[in-house]
Amino acid sequence: MQRLIEAKKIGLLGGTFDPVHNGHLALAKHVIQTLQLDSIWFIPASLPPHKHGHGDGLKISSFTHRIAMLERAISRYPRFVISDIEAKRSAPSYSIDTINILLQQIKEPADLYFIIGADAFLEIDTWKRHKELPNLVNFVVISRPGYPPDKVGEVIRFNFTDYIYDPLHEIWRSKHSRGLFILQNMEPMPVSSTEIRKKVRGGKEIAGLVPQAVEDYIKKRKLYIV
Repeated sequence: MQRLIEAKKIGLLGGTFDPVHNGHLALAKHVIQTLQLDSIWFIPASLPPHKHGHGDGLKISSFTHRIAMLERAISRYPRFVISDIEAKRSAPSYSIDTINILLQQIKEPADLYFIIGADAFLEIDTWKRHKELPNLVNFVVISRPGYPPDKVGEVIRFNFTDYIYDPLHEIWRSKHSRGLFILQNMEPMPVSSTEIRKKVRGGKEIAGLVPQAVEDYIKKRKLYIV
């Protein structure tokens, strides 16, 4: 009798990570524990399709710097992994393309959990081939202040019309797509990459906002100083 191989549960956390901060780590720890995932892959974008620089006027730091900060940030967490899938991409980093490449590269059965904030999720209809995504991944939608679950539900109903809400588990599911939309409530962390860059630029301390090793790297490399 052939033994069934249980699929690995892998979380995908994408972003610019410029820099990675304690809020990113808290989010990853919350999701991996709550959903009992096997690992979370941090996927820094090489060429984010919606921006070439930051709103604060600073250019996005090199991929090398952002990877180096991530390596230092997750060194204590063996189930956190960095994917450099975007490093050699010459095209913009669209989620559909990244996910398809990952599915080709993973050599064992895997269920993917795409982690995204509610604020970003509300713009999913602007994403490339967004209607195909629930056939490839589960969505883990993280609560954000000012973005109530009802608003998330409206976006799901509008874009993915065959999904029905299960209020007991706070999950949207469909008979026709394998992916779930999983709503996750989490206390917001009062930290952002924009705030950190602003503090560094202004000569202020960032202790407690990023891991110590990341703070040391920023200071040594003189990042975010014009």
